Amino acid sequence: MIIIDQVEKIVRDTCAKETNEYTYALETHFVPVVNNAKLLALKLGADLEIVTLAAWLHDYASVYDAKLMEEHHLHGPKLVQEILVKLNYPQDKIDQVKHCIEAHRGSQKIPRQTLEAECVASGDAMAHITSFPSLLILAWKVHNMDFQAGIDFALGSSYLRWNYLIIHTITSDALIITTDCRYISILTIINFTYYAIIW
Repeated sequence: MIIIDQVEKIVRDTCAKETNEYTYALETHFVPVVNNAKLLALKLGADLEIVTLAAWLHDYASVYDAKLMEEHHLHGPKLVQEILVKLNYPQDKIDQVKHCIEAHRGSQKIPRQTLEAECVASGDAMAHITSFPSLLILAWKVHNMDFQAGIDFALGSSYLRWNYLIIHTITSDALIITTDCRYISILTIINFTYYAIIW
């Protein structure tokens, strides 16, 4: 799977650029999304290559240019077309990867037409829940929110992501979290994370 290694390198290199406003996102978001989406693909029988590529590239537009963040799900497929064509990836597979990226944001209500798109979108939602500190970094460091506004933003974002998961309807070891206890561990780290970030 050389194509996956090539795409991972492109994403890692782009995340490492000084122009990237979301430098923290590689390890706190991209890697967890890839791991979550791959686990779901294996459990559900989705195409692992398509899922892995789309997971690496799902937020690529945001790290490529922060100005694209607001509609990164629409800009991403255009950038991905260019990347994957240069890597001689078949167009039918490129189209599948692009659909996963376009449909990964639950807030946009774009219908997910494939199991692969479901895996990427749920992998993304899972990462937002399980990598909660990255939401706090986004709120406090990138958006310069005050302490309480940052907490409200991160908790609200996690709650929305919870509702986008396909996990509600399948049995899976991919996410061990319940509606009643989803914020317990999150709440215990908020104060520590805030003070570690603002210094």
